[in-house]
Amino acid sequence: MWAPLAVNLEYVASAIGDLCEVRIVNQEFDRSPIERHIADFRPDLFGVTMSATDHYSGLELCARAKGAGCTTVVGGYHPTAIPCELLAHPEVDIAVRGEAEVTARELVQKGAPEGVFGLSFRRDGGVVHNPPRECVANLDGLRFPARHLRAGDECSMWTRRGERHRDQIHTSRGCWGKCTFCCEPSMSGSRQRFRSAENIMAEVREVYELHHREPTICIWGDPHFMGKPALVDRLCDLLIDADYDMIFTAMLRADTVARHPALVEKMVRAGIVGYCMGIETPHEGDLGTTKKEISNRVQRTAVRNLRRSHAVAGGTFVIGLPGQTREEILMFPEYARNLGMTNAAFAIATPQAGSEFYRDLDRRGLITERDWTLYDQMHLVFRHDRLSARELEELLTGCLGRFYAPDIFLDDMVACQFRDHGGRKMTVKEAFDHFRERVDFIMNAGGDYQPEESLHFGKVFLRSQVQPYTRMRTERMGIHNIIDLEATLTVLGEQKLQATLLHGGEPFAHYVVKTGPDRVHYLDISDRPHDDATLNVELHLEDLKTLAESRGRFAARLLGRMVRKSRLRSLARASLALFSAYLDHKERGRRGGGNGKRLSLPEGFLDHYAAADGWDPDKYVEIVNGAKAAGGGIGGGDGGNGDDVDGGRGNGQNGGG
Repeated sequence: MWAPLAVNLEYVASAIGDLCEVRIVNQEFDRSPIERHIADFRPDLFGVTMSATDHYSGLELCARAKGAGCTTVVGGYHPTAIPCELLAHPEVDIAVRGEAEVTARELVQKGAPEGVFGLSFRRDGGVVHNPPRECVANLDGLRFPARHLRAGDECSMWTRRGERHRDQIHTSRGCWGKCTFCCEPSMSGSRQRFRSAENIMAEVREVYELHHREPTICIWGDPHFMGKPALVDRLCDLLIDADYDMIFTAMLRADTVARHPALVEKMVRAGIVGYCMGIETPHEGDLGTTKKEISNRVQRTAVRNLRRSHAVAGGTFVIGLPGQTREEILMFPEYARNLGMTNAAFAIATPQAGSEFYRDLDRRGLITERDWTLYDQMHLVFRHDRLSARELEELLTGCLGRFYAPDIFLDDMVACQFRDHGGRKMTVKEAFDHFRERVDFIMNAGGDYQPEESLHFGKVFLRSQVQPYTRMRTERMGIHNIIDLEATLTVLGEQKLQATLLHGGEPFAHYVVKTGPDRVHYLDISDRPHDDATLNVELHLEDLKTLAESRGRFAARLLGRMVRKSRLRSLARASLALFSAYLDHKERGRRGGGNGKRLSLPEGFLDHYAAADGWDPDKYVEIVNGAKAAGGGIGGGDGGNGDDVDGGRGNGQNGGG
């Protein structure tokens, strides 16, 4: 989860707030014309923070502000990497390189860019680059972000969506990693600086008070939250002692998670429950070539440490690195599931400006796309030796679909129940809400991606879930061992419930649940129908447009198809079972909610997760070696063995803990 709160601008506002009046307009929420704010506030300086995908929209904002007589300033990772390119546009007056707090303060004090370290600006038809500014050494000396400047109903709605407020805090800056595809080294020089635990805790307290001491989820915004384990240990002590109703998510390196299992357990007790690690790839050659410097053993140990502590074990993968093939990439979600991950994101390799990856591809003339809006990790912007842009975009969607087959949600439910509810089963209502929340997260993450082709990519996503492993896993785990279905199953009895997905009138996937009086035998996702299904429902992807327009009409269509395709007795029993589940939920609510029934999982579940997936290390090595023999790739190296997967491509470097 990433928060679209403008904390970077709030830091700058805080740094200059005693020198001048400041207004923040966060266009994630406030879509009113910027001219309205300019006319009302009449600023002298107009600053825009920019990522690569904000390149053109940021220039447009600067043009509007310039037309109103403002001096325009751009800052962030993108302007730091390409100040000359931005200053080639007359609407941009000044570019900030690096961290902005001290630089912005000096600019406001002097009223001109001359002599202010960290600034680039135009003069006499050329560009002047003042000397670079050193990164802020004493982070405790920075004022907390000016969160009081947040405004707008949309922002308020977003920060209070669901049951918890949302916010973001940074405990450090920079990262000591040197990953070639990351732009962080260009900003921080691969050095990490830290705040003190007491200073961080003071901001946590301020955030909690800002949200009226109500339940809050907060993102640690650092690239590597565990960069200084002793600091995290002390912070956890303070969080545990404070006992606020807050939970946290963090981004961090897998090697540090692997080295510190006891600290991970303590972090979860302190409320740090969500984790996102850079797993990137199963291939150790690529891990070495991209300077990620971790190994498969490290990846596996890190995930195991998180799972044993009942944390949300998440991570990212990069697809489309030079030399990768379609067959290799399709193994990535299988590897993620075999590791035991409960969250996974897949991103197309994107050479961000300022990164070593960009400089290398640009030097070799392989950058094919200069439209910065496409540098969003969902589009291919360089000439790949094996794959087209369209193929990679479909592979991205397919990887997500394969990983997020429904059984993965059961893993997340298990972790949640052990962590927050003493290991009891979920109620049907809790399970439904949990499932809906996860589905909403996945849909929102890609909601703006090629909307004109939403049906096509929706089919790719769902079609990718067709495989035998969900049935194998749910047979081993037992859905009834995780969700309290006693009242429902008693009424439902022996049934086989089938939902068929269609596109253009053609079926492409069948989701089948087989139940008995006291258990759910399995959930199967197949490309062939179960002809003995007792209850059938057809869902046409085209109907999703109807759902957006009218839920009632959508429900009526589904019900009509169910009546035509199902045995009436089974339909009646299913309806009665749903009503029984509803009454059970109401009764539990009257008694105070929850239940005392414990999860019942296969022996050793937290070590092997009842694994059932398509990961085969020998097959993966064969695929990679086959690709190498066919030519292409990013270097040469030796194959690995044991847990370490290195099929020969890359430089064979192994790293990690």
